[in-house]
Amino acid sequence: MSTLRDAYSLYIRELLILKKNFRSSIARSMIFPIVLILFLGNLGSSPRNTPVAIVNLAGNANAVQFMNLLESGTSGVNIVSITTQDSAMKLLANGDVLAVVVIPPNFGSSINSNVNVYIDSSSPIGSQSVEAQIQSVISSFNAHGSIQQIRGNSLSINYAFGASSSYKSFLIAGIVIMVAAFGSFYSGGMTLITDRQLGNLKAFFSAPISRTSILLSKVAYSVTQSFVNAMVALVVGLVLGGTIASGVAGLPYIIWYVLISATGFGGIATALASRVGKIEVYSIIGMAITMPLWFLSGAFLPTSTLPPIMYQVSVYNPMTYATGALRDVMLKGYLPLSTFVVTSAILIMFSIVTILISVILFKNADYK
Repeated sequence: MSTLRDAYSLYIRELLILKKNFRSSIARSMIFPIVLILFLGNLGSSPRNTPVAIVNLAGNANAVQFMNLLESGTSGVNIVSITTQDSAMKLLANGDVLAVVVIPPNFGSSINSNVNVYIDSSSPIGSQSVEAQIQSVISSFNAHGSIQQIRGNSLSINYAFGASSSYKSFLIAGIVIMVAAFGSFYSGGMTLITDRQLGNLKAFFSAPISRTSILLSKVAYSVTQSFVNAMVALVVGLVLGGTIASGVAGLPYIIWYVLISATGFGGIATALASRVGKIEVYSIIGMAITMPLWFLSGAFLPTSTLPPIMYQVSVYNPMTYATGALRDVMLKGYLPLSTFVVTSAILIMFSIVTILISVILFKNADYK
């Protein structure tokens, strides 16, 4: 208990220091997401190459014209011609296409032609846009459209192909986790090195305070600042056009993944700072660690689009699981329980391991 009590006292000291520099800290945490969202956020402002499977049972000129009109529409549809409806529905279930359109044999020859459409509604923004485009083309042929919304945990859309028209929301999920990781490196780790350079560590060592208490206070401080920075980044993203499909109900999930991600990277930061005495060297190493992990986490494109070697690396990247979970919440509007349990377990184990390593390194460090 004394260890936790001492850690809490030192944590309050860190918060008082943060309070003095709170405005500058908030300003710094806003710059990164603003720059990225403004430069990259509009890349996916409209759907691009959204895969839609077409089962052409008519095989006539009207059906060909239908497909041409659909592909040339504003929703950026990419037609995938499939022979049978069963094959098309398998693609839909596997997440390879966003919608299936079945053109009946009598299409164009009768005003009673009924076009069957099946759309995955897991990505609300993308599905609504594509549905509107399909319905518009169907109406231009004086036909009827029977549209069925399909949603289930087995459906997982590959957002690299434009299944969601909100690329900003896609990008913001990665930015929030990145800001949390950066916040850990440039808070707890930095203050540990600063205290070492100013001689504060020697003063702590001379007091009846365990090294574990000192380290835990640094990790707690890094998590706190990372959380604040990540929430600022989220607000900035929402103001600039991002959305959370699950609404307010998704906030607890976002907060949870930010906290456990920040804890894990806080452990890495303090472990590194316990052995590196110069801020310049620490910053370079920290950047070398966080940036590759961020790019391999699917922050810009899904990990499924990475080259095979990089994809294998991304499987062992803890940031991948945090980013993916936030993306489900922000784009699909729900997070399956199985996904929540697995990703949480991975990130919790990551946090425990990194903190244990940092405690061992800090205890055995020789500060002269």
